[in-house]
Amino acid sequence: MRKYFATTALLVAAGSANAMTLVSSTNGPDMGPAANQHIIADFSSAAGLTGSYTLATGSVSSQYAAPLGDSTQYLAVLAGQVASLAISPAVKTLSFYWGSIDDYNTVKFFSGGAEVGSFTGSQVPPAPADGSQGNPLNNRRVFFSFDGAKVDAVQFNSSKNAFELDNVAAAVPEPASWALLVVGFGLVGASARRRHSTVVAA
Repeated sequence: MRKYFATTALLVAAGSANAMTLVSSTNGPDMGPAANQHIIADFSSAAGLTGSYTLATGSVSSQYAAPLGDSTQYLAVLAGQVASLAISPAVKTLSFYWGSIDDYNTVKFFSGGAEVGSFTGSQVPPAPADGSQGNPLNNRRVFFSFDGAKVDAVQFNSSKNAFELDNVAAAVPEPASWALLVVGFGLVGASARRRHSTVVAA
């Protein structure tokens, strides 16, 4: 049975009001998001993406490599490219599967256009960020929390080939939960109207 390695929490300052925390990371192959998260971007399409990037499957020598154990389409950001992912609704936590982590990979988080934090591959323990494609310690699901902020965009960039990632996940209400919430508000509104429309006979 594969063992998981959790990091200690790391705090990264990102301005006076907000900060970002790398909560933990687990070694690959990816076992998916936490129980309270669900996948919001699996890169089977370009939905939510802007900028310059490659949606790849498999590996191309000297270009990009599939994250360990990932046979699906993933996001690859090559040297000098910047890819942004819009997130709606905004989220307080987020995770993604980061493949062959390199020290020249950078992820940035935004709230309402303001950057609330950034992280490089070299800041993800325990393994050195040396781009090892087959090392489980260098292919990790990373979990972030945003202290005092709700993130609505994530930016991925790399100064060399490449930044590879897949299956971005967050703790946002699922469609069924939204439907129940809307129905609940409707029932409360109907009940309030019924109370106000009671006719009193003289």
